Amino acid sequence: MKSQVRARANIALVKYWGKADPELNIPAVGSISITLDRLWSDTEVEFDQALTGDTLLLDGGSRPEQLERVSRSLDLLRQRAGVDTYARVTSDNNFPTGVGLASSASGFAALTTAAAHALQLDLSPRELSIVARQGSGSAARSVFGGYVEMYAGSAADGRDSFAEPLLAADAWPLEVIIAITGRGEKKVGSRDGMERSASTSPYYPAWV
Repeated sequence: MKSQVRARANIALVKYWGKADPELNIPAVGSISITLDRLWSDTEVEFDQALTGDTLLLDGGSRPEQLERVSRSLDLLRQRAGVDTYARVTSDNNFPTGVGLASSASGFAALTTAAAHALQLDLSPRELSIVARQGSGSAARSVFGGYVEMYAGSAADGRDSFAEPLLAADAWPLEVIIAITGRGEKKVGSRDGMERSASTSPYYPAWV
């Protein structure tokens, strides 16, 4: 019950911002992104009956503040598999974490896919995208390469809120240059930033 998966970060060309349903992580609007081949997360998930709780090691260090989100994502897959075994999650990014380069997108896409493989769940890419979305909204897009479209959907349970490939990477040979000017994490994460914008900006309803 062990698997390791590499998933890549993505950058939105048409960005979603804000949640229609924060509990299910359903975006307020759709989005289009490009997957970045050179930025990735390598994530290993091992389910072990000897564990008394899920554990997370991110970039070589313990990250208890991230563990709840990770466990919630694992729970979605444990329920599908009919197991209650806890997991040991080890994830490493080859780029700075939490600085605005979509590490949560690649991380949760890798987590979802690795956990599904470890549990021997035969999920379609669309199903993986739906589960990944509930960990991180943009992770739904990182399940795929190239150009990806994310649908906000309208179903209350989020079943039509998923991403799918739009164009292959070579269909539009766009190159993205990333200059890393600092490795410190953002003071305000994307999730909190979205909530602040939605609740305080007079322009937000018109933008949606």
